[in-house]
Amino acid sequence: MLAFWSAAPAAPPTALGPELAAIRTIAREQGNRIWPGFGEAPFGLLLLEPGGETLLCHPGAPPGFSDAGLDSATGCRRFVRPRGTMPANWLAAMPLFGPPSTIVMGTPASTGLARPRWRSTVLHEHVHQWQAALPDYYARVAALDLAGGDETGMWMLNFAFPYADAGAVAAHAAASRALAAALAARGTPAFRARLTDYLRLRRAFAAATGARNWRYFEFQLWQEGVARWTEIAISRLWPDPAMRAEADTYEREILAALAAPDLAGQQRVAVYPMGAGEAMLLEACGPGWRERYPSLLSLGPLFDETCGS
Repeated sequence: MLAFWSAAPAAPPTALGPELAAIRTIAREQGNRIWPGFGEAPFGLLLLEPGGETLLCHPGAPPGFSDAGLDSATGCRRFVRPRGTMPANWLAAMPLFGPPSTIVMGTPASTGLARPRWRSTVLHEHVHQWQAALPDYYARVAALDLAGGDETGMWMLNFAFPYADAGAVAAHAAASRALAAALAARGTPAFRARLTDYLRLRRAFAAATGARNWRYFEFQLWQEGVARWTEIAISRLWPDPAMRAEADTYEREILAALAAPDLAGQQRVAVYPMGAGEAMLLEACGPGWRERYPSLLSLGPLFDETCGS
């Protein structure tokens, strides 16, 4: 069937088809330099447009979709259906139609994102598709014993982490500021001492939250934080100078967030700058951490292996 489809005549591209084609090319050509296999990971995307929903680069047509031919920009089969009830500003990757994961995205206009940040966010969600396609990902996540009976995956967003606990807030703030200081010291003689300070305060933060809560936070650092770092790293390899400038802007935002922590206010969002900052710290120790990353669901062991601490 797929071979038959591939021979079908191309239809005019969907409105954002050329953008998505460029993102897929960057993921394949540059993403593989960072994560082997990244460009070959499933890249199905459901685009929420004002006039309807367009599913691209998905293995087949889920119920309710009509075949609209080959998209001439992406070269992918295009399936369409009327607009449903999903918010037009969604930015997510999920097994919406069962595995593999599908990116669900509004347009730059509906999400309120400038074009470079929108592109970067699509890359971020593709990191989640790559993560979910890693060997035994779902079994390993289940073994964390964090779902509490929830089979929808929403526990990843709604887990009852003690974000407002005074001890956790204070420990997070100390660790976050130490991480900002360590990142500022990259390439200087002070780096090793600042790294040691951070790892000590990271352990104190873990102790303040409790073992099960820390498993959740570590997993989020691994998943969301590294996805944020990856979108920055790939954007730096983009030929478009606007994307390279976007990467620099994003890194500055991360460093600013680490220097002004607010766990109680940010709640789960705090994992993005902290996890991205940890990836930057690991990268400063050497790129070897990326070899072991796919087999883990936490970043802690990589500091011992890569940074020698």
